[in-house]
Amino acid sequence: MIRKYYKIKVKGKNVRRFIKTLYMRKVNLNSIEIGENFFTAIVDSVNLEKILNIKTYYKIEIIDSVGFLHFKNLIKENSAFLFSFLIGILFFSLLSNIIFDVVVVTDDSEIKKIIVDELYKNNIKKYSFVKSYKSIQEIKSKLLDSFNDKIEWLEIERIGTSYYVRLEKRIIKDLKTESKFRHVIAKRDGIIKKIVAHDGEIVTKTNDYVSKGTLLISGDIHKGEDIKGNIPASGDVYAEVWYKVKVTLPINYYEKKYTGNNKNVINFRFLNNSYNVFDNNKYIDKDTESFNIYSDFFNLCEINYNKENELYVNDSVNLITSEVLAVKYAKDKILSRLNDGEYIISQKKLKTILNDSTISVEVFFKVYENISSFEYYEIERE
Repeated sequence: MIRKYYKIKVKGKNVRRFIKTLYMRKVNLNSIEIGENFFTAIVDSVNLEKILNIKTYYKIEIIDSVGFLHFKNLIKENSAFLFSFLIGILFFSLLSNIIFDVVVVTDDSEIKKIIVDELYKNNIKKYSFVKSYKSIQEIKSKLLDSFNDKIEWLEIERIGTSYYVRLEKRIIKDLKTESKFRHVIAKRDGIIKKIVAHDGEIVTKTNDYVSKGTLLISGDIHKGEDIKGNIPASGDVYAEVWYKVKVTLPINYYEKKYTGNNKNVINFRFLNNSYNVFDNNKYIDKDTESFNIYSDFFNLCEINYNKENELYVNDSVNLITSEVLAVKYAKDKILSRLNDGEYIISQKKLKTILNDSTISVEVFFKVYENISSFEYYEIERE
């Protein structure tokens, strides 16, 4: 059972004598403060009843309730405000988790219509609830897989109560028709490592060095010294090719990226002190979108509804780290241009140049790459 505590005030002459009387009657008094012709103390309900049953000329007054009872009375007195405040928080939380607009950013009306329809099927539409980070990534991957012939890149970003869908249209080169005659030629210098001819005559061999424009697979069909026919040659020729990549980075390295974790919290601020309510898992680094719920006239106190997105921040000043990162970025640059079946054979750091605030690293790469390209030609008819 929770005891009730009260703060009392006793007035009269020589209050010390009355305090002594109370102790003799085994009345427990706490937090006694003695003034001129009065004293205050805190007592529980049992001892309060003992005091009130004493016949005395001292005036005994209950000033306030204390502890849980005080908290209970405070809630009761402000129940209308607290209820309204709670309803407001819940309503605002509900509204902030509803999407009111979906914007697809593209100039292509056909692709825009397709994407809007697909988003609608996946419940990304007006007046729908906000989806989790994982769900958004799954929908993005699904769209890219379904329309990889139309879309090169797509991103779904939530800003406030809107989704912004940005995409890049895949540009398919208008190649000449297959009925035209063509050769397969080298698009880069390299040493031939593998030849896979589908149509046409192979005119080079493995381990040959070829320069850009060299004929690899001919569309001319020979019989002896004579050309007996022409076809559109096709095939894949893989070669060892070479790249030099130079990357310059600041020695003061700063990287910021989202972890995918997010939460909504209620934040109280009084003067320069700020804290979140019931927030046991605090983010060290975060992006915060704040919505004001209440602020007083003098801006001394305010209550905000905050949407926090956790960040990973790497802020360092390290020459070795910058050099390692430069090599990594150089490698990533090569990897980004490779297709299936292509890979880096080896890499070697050539030189490092250190300036006042930057570091430049040059890296040499040997790459196994498809160097096939087409050269179209016409033949004269008699």
